[in-house]
Amino acid sequence: MTTQYEYWWSVGYRIDHWLRVAALVVLTFTGFYIHWPFLPGGTEGGFAVMGWMRFAHFVSAYILMLGLIVRIYLAFRSTFDADWRDFGLVRNLRNIPDILLYYLFLTDTHKEYRRYNPLQALTYWFWALLIIFMALTGLALYRGTVFGLIQAPDAFEWVNTVLGGRSYTRIWHFLGMWVFLITISIHVYMAASVGLIQRDHTFRSMFTGYKLKVGGKPEKAAE
Repeated sequence: MTTQYEYWWSVGYRIDHWLRVAALVVLTFTGFYIHWPFLPGGTEGGFAVMGWMRFAHFVSAYILMLGLIVRIYLAFRSTFDADWRDFGLVRNLRNIPDILLYYLFLTDTHKEYRRYNPLQALTYWFWALLIIFMALTGLALYRGTVFGLIQAPDAFEWVNTVLGGRSYTRIWHFLGMWVFLITISIHVYMAASVGLIQRDHTFRSMFTGYKLKVGGKPEKAAE
């Protein structure tokens, strides 16, 4: 039997994915440092380190926001696979019981889904909203200008007002990071476990772009 592979992720999708991953790693590390400076150094050195940490934090935040914009663009305009239909809220919400029963080991099979199952699609919706929330709270905490055009936090003071003050905004921003860490850990675990169970190179495909065809006819990319 000949081993067949399907080109599942284009170069554009993979670059955008890994840029967002890198941005999140830097944001997490620098965010922890800004919250709790843990690197050694004197007052002058500590100030210098903090300055670089803040710079890296905000650059990574811009990359993450840009990555989200690019992903939304690809969902509608990609010539490889414009997959915006896979994120339909009504259809995915309706199919949650099907995939949830499967993940809880109460059923042996689930419906066939084109690229994302309902929990995956809804998780990506949640992450998009979380990125927007983190961007707004981050800009509300930031002191300076955004791209030399918008003064922060003045333009985003309404965020502090809605959340009850700057100190509460900081708490919500910090908690948002933990939500990211927990949900991403679950995402990585599920991707790795599905790849091991189905042996279709699900996890490896985000590096190579190719998934192993496991029975049935190959899926066609959306036009």
